[in-house]
Amino acid sequence: MVKNDLKGCFILIAVAVISAFLFNQFSPFGIAVFGQWETSKGVVSAGSKTQSLNASIEINHPDIIKQIVEKKQRIILDVRPTETYNQGHLPGALSFPLMDFDQMVEQLLTSIKKASPILVYCSSVECTDSHTFAERLKNMKYENVKVFSGGFRQWEEKGFNIEKNEE
Repeated sequence: MVKNDLKGCFILIAVAVISAFLFNQFSPFGIAVFGQWETSKGVVSAGSKTQSLNASIEINHPDIIKQIVEKKQRIILDVRPTETYNQGHLPGALSFPLMDFDQMVEQLLTSIKKASPILVYCSSVECTDSHTFAERLKNMKYENVKVFSGGFRQWEEKGFNIEKNEE
């Protein structure tokens, strides 16, 4: 009797798991099962069915980012919330929060030329806001956009200089 009950439970669990994976696979809102979880390879992300990150625009080396910042080779855009930006940001970075993109798009278009080299960053490799912002820029025909995949956390962990805004 117990053996039959265990067998029935096992079959029921197997059917439930298979059904869940099938539903997830065919649902447009399914959860990504596969992804890029290795932080040394860039921004961490689930392999979403509807959106993927463009890893080819990432710069994964903080020392290269430091050179870019020091030599002012790119316009640097911090896409974190303004309050977070004010607490500390890369030297010379401009605040363009992703959540305010629609309200700030006119300012962006009038202050940054489409051929300008741009570097976008957010908080860390777990944050995809910089990729979202970069894609929006590319859709608006900005030609030379890169993403600092390590973001502010990696910059700070390396002990590089940061700027703060007085409030």
